[in-house]
Amino acid sequence: MWSVREALERFIQSLELTEGQQQEVVRQQTQVRECLVQRLQAKKVFLSGSYSRNTAIRPLHDIDLFVVLGAASLSSPLASASSTISMDAVFKQVQQALKQEWSNKGPRLQNHSVHIGFEESGIAFDVVPAYADPSSGQEVFLIPEKDTGQWIRTSPNIHKQRSTEANETAGKKLKPLLKAVKHWKRTHGSSPLRSFHLEVMSYSAFNTPPRDYLEGLERLFTHLSQRVQSPCPDPAHLGPAVDHLMSPTQREAAHQVLAGAARQARLAREESDSNPSSAHTRLINLFGEFYRKG
Repeated sequence: MWSVREALERFIQSLELTEGQQQEVVRQQTQVRECLVQRLQAKKVFLSGSYSRNTAIRPLHDIDLFVVLGAASLSSPLASASSTISMDAVFKQVQQALKQEWSNKGPRLQNHSVHIGFEESGIAFDVVPAYADPSSGQEVFLIPEKDTGQWIRTSPNIHKQRSTEANETAGKKLKPLLKAVKHWKRTHGSSPLRSFHLEVMSYSAFNTPPRDYLEGLERLFTHLSQRVQSPCPDPAHLGPAVDHLMSPTQREAAHQVLAGAARQARLAREESDSNPSSAHTRLINLFGEFYRKG
């Protein structure tokens, strides 16, 4: 039987994408990008979200792909951030382009994107229609939010910078630990938390690096359980709070489930030397069959 620390490290390593999976993502996203450029005359198509920030875990259900359709102007309905008709038209335009290329895939509308999955590879993309914001000197975009009918400003580049900075502060342990937390969320499907919400909250989790992953896991879950009780601003300070659609009931439920995970992580750390079998069981309960004790 492995030690608890060794088993946890092996589990975290198992969440990393293999070289073959990364190559398949490149191949698949190249096909989608070529489709969008050809059918929509897209100005730019690029990977964003957790995959681009190196916080994605396998299986790859939702790789974000930004498709820049043009630039917003002061006379454009996009600039007023209130044109539901234009938003619907943009969503349908992207959906139709994907449907014409892959008639058997059934691309479907989501809050910010059009989702298309490829069963053969197990890879799925969330295609996010975007318009460049010329009023900003940075790479800022307007993207649709279907639930509110608003166009919101965002910057994947700033999100990526913040993620990198926080990981450096944590001694490069934040991203691996965050992947473990994302796997925990996926294992416990009833959680009201979104992966991006977890990620942004994690940016303030460490002001010093944890000694090891076991200590880091406890610290991260504890931080998240406390941080989720307050609104979570957009890390780029451009759009609405990351959790602006979260109800008080959902927030309390998230606090409770994170606090429970923090307690299990703390007990696993405390028992790691004195009662490793119990510590392993606690981590198996957190992470499921992906966690192996040896």
